[in-house]
Amino acid sequence: MDTTLTVLDWTAIGIYAVGIITIGIIAGRKEKTTEDFFLGGRRMPWWAVMVSIYATALSALTFIGVPGAAFAGDFHYLQLGIGDFFGRILIALLLITAYYRGKVMTVYELLGQRFGPGSHSAGTCFFIVTRLLASGVRLAGCAIALSVVFTIPLTHAIMLIAGTAFLYTMVGGIKAVIWTDMVQFLLLLAAGCIAIGTIVVSLPHGWSDFIAVGNAYHKFTIFHISLQPGTNEYWLNLNNPQSLVAGFLLGCFTTLAVLGTDQDLVQRMLTCQKVRESQKAIILTGILNFPITLLFLSVGAALFVYFHFYPDPEVSALVAIKKTDYVFPYFIKAVLAPGLRGLLVAGLLAAAMSSLDSALNALASTLYVDIYKRYRSGSHDDDGAVRTSRWFVGVCAVILALLAMLFCKTDSILWLGFRIFGYTYGALLGVFLLAVLTKRRGDDTPNVIAMVSSILVVIFLTADTVGPLTEIRSCLLRPLGITAFAWPWAIVIGMVWTFGLGVMFPTKKKEA
Repeated sequence: MDTTLTVLDWTAIGIYAVGIITIGIIAGRKEKTTEDFFLGGRRMPWWAVMVSIYATALSALTFIGVPGAAFAGDFHYLQLGIGDFFGRILIALLLITAYYRGKVMTVYELLGQRFGPGSHSAGTCFFIVTRLLASGVRLAGCAIALSVVFTIPLTHAIMLIAGTAFLYTMVGGIKAVIWTDMVQFLLLLAAGCIAIGTIVVSLPHGWSDFIAVGNAYHKFTIFHISLQPGTNEYWLNLNNPQSLVAGFLLGCFTTLAVLGTDQDLVQRMLTCQKVRESQKAIILTGILNFPITLLFLSVGAALFVYFHFYPDPEVSALVAIKKTDYVFPYFIKAVLAPGLRGLLVAGLLAAAMSSLDSALNALASTLYVDIYKRYRSGSHDDDGAVRTSRWFVGVCAVILALLAMLFCKTDSILWLGFRIFGYTYGALLGVFLLAVLTKRRGDDTPNVIAMVSSILVVIFLTADTVGPLTEIRSCLLRPLGITAFAWPWAIVIGMVWTFGLGVMFPTKKKEA
């Protein structure tokens, strides 16, 4: 197989790169204040915000990880979409209204308004640490793909992606993020459709082979449900991440935590002029999620069928070492025709840029608003504020690149991303729900204690081993018939602990 990128491939990649950078620069020409740089002056159209939110949520985890998960397993990942949709409705009803009412630039300002500086700082720190780790995973996911396609070291791929995203994000701010995400979303869709179409056409009997082999190997199974207690697929099995309840709760609470309390994604929702426009954008992304997730799961199933008919020793080697995240990038490089190959490589770049650019802007906004501006005395003129914010974008780009280099050795990029969120975002969700569901419960210092201690509780109840505490955990969980909770329950556990502990304390009246 000819795996060399041709002139047509490089032309497609070059047009994409130049176009994205140009759009970013044009979008950010009039960034004069931090509200312009971080919130687009609160004048962005809801439909552009909707696409940008979804493009960011797609990321390399969807483009690479979802096909990889379907190639190795089945369509059970789609059941997360049911809970995901309910999570988005809860965000629209509970959180977005509170953010607009508080007129915040970052969502952690709401915690300061409601409880005090301790909760504000704790929320900020939880976000920064988790977002750096999670975005490092996302960057690693796309770098893996690019290193396979270009046959270059992972470090070079990481620096290429991070450097490009840094360039237009630093210049254009959130407006550059939103408008470039529009283009990148269309590229992602085109890439998925091209991959499936190419595979189906190449099969001996086309679509019928795809369906027949997929069914024979149970690739299209979505739900793992059994009504028999004690079986692995029992619908209420707390120890199986693929069980119906675990999958629903994982989708619902992960979405509620990530899209509702993570500045990376909430920031887009705050760019709309009216709260109803923001609510419309987030709910419609939930509807959009089903067909798009199904598309990329189908890519994974199609790849399985293709290599079933046309075995490849390289793919067999990847499967043997559980590196199924590499299969789609290998297919792009080794099978696709010139021109199409370049278009899908551009899709890979789009997957990385659409998540990395927003993370850079969100991290910079949090560092500036929630840390630098709070603790630095003196005036903050508009030009100096925007300039400082751009420096923060650069610092975050360097840190993310370094973290991505550490994450490239994991077996599954997709599930690693979810695991990282589980340890901290339950605490964030718990304290935000305390802020919006109660009026006189929750206090600053107890909130911080509840958030920090929730991490220890999550580790205790979900970790593979907890040393001498294993026997204590077994005794506590024996009535439930388990020895530990499966990791999808991490966010739920953290949320319940933080909210439950926080609600025990009344809110102290602030001095006038």
